[in-house]
Amino acid sequence: MADALFMRSEATGAAWRVWPEPDAVAPGTVQETGSYLFELRDCAQAGEADLLIDEVALEALRSPTPGSARWRWSPGFHAGVVDAELRLPNQAPRRFDIVTDPDRRKLTRDDFDTMVREVLDDTFALFALSSFRKAIAKGTGNRPPAIARLEFLRSRIGELEDIVAAIERNPRRMLKAGEAVLPYHRASHATGPEILRSFRSGRVVRETATPSRLPVPLQGFLPERIRVRQRQNSFDLPEHRQMAACLRSWAAWLTAVAETLASGRQGGDAGLRRGEALWAERCRRLARRVGRLATAAPFAEAGDAPPRLTLSSVFRHDPAYRRFYRVAQDMNLGIAAVFGDFLNLPLARTFELYELWCFLRLVRAGAEEFGPEGLDIRDLFIGDSAGGVTLATGAVTVPVGGGWKLCFQKQYREFWVEPDGQGSYSRTMTPDVVVAQEAAALGGDGRVIVLDAKYRIDEGLNDALSSIHTYRDALVREAASGAAEGIVTAAYLLTPHLPVLKPGYQETPLPGRLFHPDYRAGFRFGAVTLRPGMTAAEITAALCLVVADAKGGSP
Repeated sequence: MADALFMRSEATGAAWRVWPEPDAVAPGTVQETGSYLFELRDCAQAGEADLLIDEVALEALRSPTPGSARWRWSPGFHAGVVDAELRLPNQAPRRFDIVTDPDRRKLTRDDFDTMVREVLDDTFALFALSSFRKAIAKGTGNRPPAIARLEFLRSRIGELEDIVAAIERNPRRMLKAGEAVLPYHRASHATGPEILRSFRSGRVVRETATPSRLPVPLQGFLPERIRVRQRQNSFDLPEHRQMAACLRSWAAWLTAVAETLASGRQGGDAGLRRGEALWAERCRRLARRVGRLATAAPFAEAGDAPPRLTLSSVFRHDPAYRRFYRVAQDMNLGIAAVFGDFLNLPLARTFELYELWCFLRLVRAGAEEFGPEGLDIRDLFIGDSAGGVTLATGAVTVPVGGGWKLCFQKQYREFWVEPDGQGSYSRTMTPDVVVAQEAAALGGDGRVIVLDAKYRIDEGLNDALSSIHTYRDALVREAASGAAEGIVTAAYLLTPHLPVLKPGYQETPLPGRLFHPDYRAGFRFGAVTLRPGMTAAEITAALCLVVADAKGGSP
């Protein structure tokens, strides 16, 4: 048996091959904070083998049997794609990828990709409604992109390779008219008009055979070479031109980013320098992979075109081409010049991205529910002279119409030091999202709904209840009598959890009880499902549900 490298979970004992010909594993098999063993089997040079993860050598363990080697690895609080490299003496390194997912309480890597896509998509949609009137330019590579964007783009490349392979197996063709110049003895199927046109150029020969086999009108003369019209299959479609141009553009962008990362940081933290060097090499490899796709058979003979896809009937009706169009939209989102602290997040800190995702989804839902007339998002975006846009995410307030406004990470200091007299009676508190309605819109006291985003599911939600209890009880204002009174009308958790409900909330165990309509409306307290991939209509319905509960009736 040839040498092979296996990976084994120390928690479950399950093992699967990672090199060569890796086994297919389900999402969530390799999780952050887990512990795993790598086992090299049936290898004569196992004692001299080294295994590196992201260019850092793992410490070898004692080999259980001759011809084998073993290493232990824990991803720690890291999720995403890691580069693994097996080194054997006098042999080329064996490289492969390992996909690690967040803890099951945080769902999977696909949800991270979905959130990044929707954050960028919401940014574009809200930007179009703002007072800015300049386009969001493609990143030029002179400003290092953030980790989340690179992770997102990296996850698209594999799907892009699968799509191009499917197109290569069954590419679209077109019949293209052409002209071939053939010797007269090979032009047996030439038509009369083609023969007559061929007399206009080239040499004319006289037939010497008797009797003549030529038609009488030719009088024994024939062109030496005959121009014959032909119809040929061609890959030179407008769609192939556009796709090839996009692939070349993406490869060039990745190459520019690699150079920027490689030459950017000279001093500072050694870990940051090593991370940038690692991503520089990853971007070079990604650029080479995308560049090879541009040389695939359907694109090799395609002409030049702008790197922009036009939604034609081919992209609409052919499944493989339709998938390319969808992934191209993701790629263009990933390379757009959109910046912000939220993007400087590794996959392991998905919960911070989830907080911003909830806010932007709700802002967009508010614009659709109340109309764009009352939407004011000028404080949400900061433009720069290079055409880039930075998303401001610290203590942002966005009016959405109808007297309602959404606040992201609004700070509540002690109520006696706040100008409006509303705040905390203990310490400074920062809820993730606050939905507030001004008192003037109600003709009385305003409403404050606190939403705490928790990227957890199942039993992990039970531990998150204390935060919304705290917000509901500790946020107060000074009443006319001088006493402190609560200002929170309702408090809910936002979570991707999908609950299973029973008829009554008393019979529904936690955490499902928090989602029960009677429990949520009766106590104005509980949880609401906001899950990556939900449609805009579903997000709007969730916002209306929260507002209706807080008002004690229909929205």
